[in-house]
Amino acid sequence: MQAPATQGLDSLPELRDRLRNDLPIGETERLEALLKAVLLEAFARGVSGADARRIAAFQQELGFILKYKSYAVKAASPLGYSIFLQQEREGFSFQRHVVHKLEVFHVLAVKPGGYVFLCDSAHWDRVYQPDSFARWMEGEPNPDYDPYRFVPHPGDIFVISELGVVHTVIGCVLEEYATVSTDMVERLHDQNAGKSIPPAFTRENSEAVLASLEAPARNRLVKGNHPRVFHKIEPEWVPGGERFLLCDSFVRAARYRIAPKAETLVGEDPARAISLRVFRGQGTLMLADRSESPASVPGIEFNPGDLFLVAPGIRYSFRNESSDHLEYSEHSIEPGVAFI
Repeated sequence: MQAPATQGLDSLPELRDRLRNDLPIGETERLEALLKAVLLEAFARGVSGADARRIAAFQQELGFILKYKSYAVKAASPLGYSIFLQQEREGFSFQRHVVHKLEVFHVLAVKPGGYVFLCDSAHWDRVYQPDSFARWMEGEPNPDYDPYRFVPHPGDIFVISELGVVHTVIGCVLEEYATVSTDMVERLHDQNAGKSIPPAFTRENSEAVLASLEAPARNRLVKGNHPRVFHKIEPEWVPGGERFLLCDSFVRAARYRIAPKAETLVGEDPARAISLRVFRGQGTLMLADRSESPASVPGIEFNPGDLFLVAPGIRYSFRNESSDHLEYSEHSIEPGVAFI
């Protein structure tokens, strides 16, 4: 493949075809880096309505970039929005960030034995012993670790925004709204080392699971390591329905629920690019630049499971044409932050 700088957006079809293959994670992330370079160059130059629709259609056709790990399928997008399909009783290593990276974990489902672990580095460094921790992971009680293990409910939200927070998620299906899509962590206890990737981890199987996911009806923010504080996130009215704002920082993370046959307000962000992932409903996505009349441009039909990328400065809206609610997630971030 020629360098992305010479082919620009003409590289997208070949990148789409290659990224839809089941590849080793190193090759997948090399192609992902090429895709980010193509998009960053296009966004810096400015994107027309026609090119915005081209990018959105590319993302819809590609779907997620699938990264296979021994414990989960990571369904990733270029901007840092991902869905993790973790195996029962398996999950991330126990880790902490070595450089600043904002992560918002939104739990969609909890499998038997699933939990979230959060503690501060000082406590971890004081009590951690590999042997006792391994026994604890096998079910042996330990007062040094027990208080920091929490069984979440679907809809629970955890924000990892500071260095020094030791964290993991085990045995869950979750959305991650992050500032970057690649790992930037120190692994303190890696229970996954040496494990092989299950043969069932394929695009065909993963996309079937992704298509079946449902959005939680309620959402609450879980703060603190021990003790914990719970804050219910109430929906706020928006034209056509309601929005649950999960986080508003370097990343804006939100979920929307739009009434049957309703249309969203036209959105536009001059600086941020936006990932949109549809969980429920079907209809038309409108994308247009400032020189275009929204009524005159072709819409993109969407269905449950579709993923879109909206370029900065492009106007967009959803028209829900189904008799069911439209539910979707929104991840909004500046490309210069995401594409590092």
